[in-house]
This record gives sequence, structure tokens and C-alpha cells, in this order.
Amino acid sequence: MNGLYQQQLRVICLCCLSMLLTACFNNSVAKDNTITAEQIEKFKLTVNDYCDKMVFFGSIYVTSGESVVYEANCGPQNIQYNVANTSDSKYRIGSNTKEFAAAILLRMLAGKDLKTETIGDYLLWYPKNQCADVSLHNLLSMSSGIDNYSDNPEVYLNWGWRPYLYDDTLNLNGPEGFGNRFCTCTEQDNKPSFTPGSKFTYSNCNYYLIGNIIEQIAAGKQGEIDPSFYFRNIVKEQILDPLSMTDSGAFNAIGIYENMTTGYVFDENQYLPLTTGRPPETGGPAPYEHIFKNPYSNPLVLYSAGDMYSTVKDMHKWDQGLYGDTILNAEQKEMAFSPYQNTQNSDECEYFGYGWFVTYIDPNQYGKVANCPDDPTSTNLNKYEKFLQYSGSYPYSWVTSFSRLLERDQTVMAFSNYHKTGYESDCIAEEIRNIIFYNDRHRTEQCQEVLDGAIN
Repeated sequence: MNGLYQQQLRVICLCCLSMLLTACFNNSVAKDNTITAEQIEKFKLTVNDYCDKMVFFGSIYVTSGESVVYEANCGPQNIQYNVANTSDSKYRIGSNTKEFAAAILLRMLAGKDLKTETIGDYLLWYPKNQCADVSLHNLLSMSSGIDNYSDNPEVYLNWGWRPYLYDDTLNLNGPEGFGNRFCTCTEQDNKPSFTPGSKFTYSNCNYYLIGNIIEQIAAGKQGEIDPSFYFRNIVKEQILDPLSMTDSGAFNAIGIYENMTTGYVFDENQYLPLTTGRPPETGGPAPYEHIFKNPYSNPLVLYSAGDMYSTVKDMHKWDQGLYGDTILNAEQKEMAFSPYQNTQNSDECEYFGYGWFVTYIDPNQYGKVANCPDDPTSTNLNKYEKFLQYSGSYPYSWVTSFSRLLERDQTVMAFSNYHKTGYESDCIAEEIRNIIFYNDRHRTEQCQEVLDGAIN
């Protein structure tokens, strides 16, 4: 009897120990990432602050797994026709296009060492200068040393058209002609402005050339190619169709798009003078007197660096598709989402991956900047929480902030079609992320200044 009692006691003790160890393990490794009703109420307070003061027009979308936990819309999709924004509104997503371009290149060059493959290997028309030796890894990670074409406002008017309009003896198509004109280092002594791979410097040329490479790989030649090999059709075939992203694509100035937002800009926006004399002369009717319609620019100038449009609903499909292997396999995702070049952001630990900003935060303390060495392999970044983000800014109007909280399978989207200061979408997204990470909005001084400067 005594032996049976001891045996039962041992079993009970083992069960208790097992439960204790499980509880300890779960506390140290697994976290409850449920977005609570209290947090959603805080989302509403943040969004109302920006919407009520008319500094933000657009859509907010917060997801957890396949579920939408919060959505809100405010402001006009189109002022002239009095159409309001909805979660079906289409936004030009600007540099979020780079995520798609990077994914396509990784798919096309599966098994290749991108640190040894060069521009010159794929673009035979590229001048035989030192920039031709820049690796595809350097293009993808924004470390090429090729200057940024978008610093020249004239490019938005006259370049990039198909067919190539300038010198047909070069045997180039429109985007190739643009790359040849603005991204070949001819105005920087035919060499990179710094040793490739030594630092991060943002340049749209990197991803414009990636689009050139994607098209030439697909077509097998340069110059005039069948439209099926255009970047817009390749991204549709390889990504949009498999993920049923039916409300997304590459923008065409002569296209007609249902639910496409009209872009707007504040009449005192600091970048408005860069529109080379093309802004409208007057704003809209009350209460939009200080808001101008977006000045025109040729969309092919943005191309694979920023020409796509989408909805928050479709971008949720993109997010979920990246957890499976429909678009990228495990090795390709590891390459895309890894940190490479430190962006030297003083406010947070941030690197650039392949088409993404890769950010690390201390999940236990807001404002404590993670240890962020130039070489991300020299320290243990696993003790921090990692998320991906991009703020795609289309010139003078649309700003689309897209964050993927990888460890939580959650996204935060703030898509805007109004460029007042340019910070509004990022402010909303950051405050919502802070509520998720730290259960508080933690509004920055810069974001408070955006609200304080609102015109009521």
C-alpha cells in the first residue's frame, strides 16, 4: 500500500514539474500576441487624431494572421466627385514595389550567387565602366554607389516611354533607355561614388536596373520586346495572379482603374517646387482650399522602383503569401529578409535587406535602441524583435506605410493619397506598432508637430 502511494506521489510530482517547466518555457519563448480590445481602442484614438485634423486621407488596416482586427478609412478618394476612401481604394504604393522586384529577381536567379553576379553579366548595353562590375547583391541591398536618379526632377517629365523615343540606333526599349541615360555612372566619373558594399545609400537606380535585368532575362534580349516580358506583366504572372491580387498592378497613365485614389498635395508642401512648374493653380472647394491635385509625372520613370498600385486588402494577401512557399521558398525568404547594410538611422536599429527595411527593436523597453553594428553578423540580433517595413512615397501625393511583424504574423498598413508633410502615414503606423509592442502610442515630437501644424 505504501509503495503504491509513493508511486502515485511520484507521478503527481512529475506532472506538476512538467506543468511548471512548460509554463516557464512558454513565458520565456512563446508570447501571447493577441491584439486586445483595449489596444484596438487606442488604434482608434490615434487614427481619429490624424483624420479629424485632415492631415491624413487614406486607409488603415491591421491584421493578425488571416484576420483583419482593425480597419478605418477617412478623407476623399476623389474630391471632385465627392467619393470617400474605403478599404477597396487603390493607392499607388511607390517604393513598396521594390519588394516585388526583389522577389522576382530571387525567383529568376535561384541558385545563383548574387554577390558575384554583376550588372554587366545581364545588361549587355551597359557601358564597360566600373559600375558594370557592381554585384546584384549590391543593387538589392542599396549599397551599389550608383547615384539616385530621382534627385533630378526633370526625369519625371520626358523619359522612360515605350518605345524608346530618342536614339533608335542604340537598340534599347524605354526602361533600358532610361537606365542607360540616368543609371550608368557617366556623370560620376564612370565609377561608383563609394566602394560597393561598404555602406548604405538609397538610390532608385538600384531597383530600376533590377527591372531592366528582369525584363532582359525573361525576353532573352534587349531592345524591342514582346509586352508579355514587360515588368508589369511579369509581376502579374509571377506574383499577383498566384495570390489572387486582382486589385493590384503596375500603373499606366492612360489606364482606367476602378476605385483608384486621386493623389493630393498640400499647397505649402516643401517638395511642390520640384514639380518643374506643373502644379495646379488652385486647390479644391471648401474645406480643401489648401489641397492641390497631384501634378502629373510619367509612371515609367518609376517602373520597378515604384510604379505599382494596390489596396490594403491585396497587400494583406501579399503578406500572407510570403509565409508560405508560393512566391519564395525558405532559402529565398531568408535572403530577402536578412539584414545587410546598416542605414545609420539614429532612431532605431535598421538595416536594408532585399527590397525591405529590416528593423530590430527591444520588445521590453520603448525607446531603447538595439545594439546595431555595421556588420549584422557580429552580434546576436536574435534577442531583439525583428520586423520588416517600407514607406512607399510616390512623388508629391501617395505615401504607403507597410509593416510586417514577422514574429507575430501581423501587419500594420497606413496608406494615404494626401501628402501634407509626408510623415502622416508613418506616424500613424509607428503609433499603432507601439501600441502592439508596448501597449502605448508613444507619439514622437515630429508627429506631434504634424498635428499641431494642422489647418482646421
